[in-house]
Amino acid sequence: MDQTVQKLIDWLDAHANKTIVIKKQELEDLDTVHFQLETVEYRTAEDTIDDYLDDALILRGSGNTLNADGELVPLPQHSYEIAVSGLHLDNLGEGNAELQTARAKYALSIS
Repeated sequence: MDQTVQKLIDWLDAHANKTIVIKKQELEDLDTVHFQLETVEYRTAEDTIDDYLDDALILRGSGNTLNADGELVPLPQHSYEIAVSGLHLDNLGEGNAELQTARAKYALSIS
């Protein structure tokens, strides 16, 4: 496992049982998720039967996303996935983290 991925796992583990606000920007789309983090798992691409899935962090817990009307709507599953291909940590502070992957930019903060 890449050292950068391990640093992000350690940061997330330190904030287990807290609510993390995840802002994900992918192309022109910005999603905001409020996620009550319980645990973090690392999944390698070899662990899946789907060829299109990359290595990823699987955040376990529950969460809500902000819809177009500004209302919080529950996530359909009790997990949130961050693909870690090309992971670069821009900032890793006590209460926030900024990172970029091959697919998206993320801003994480403790709520």
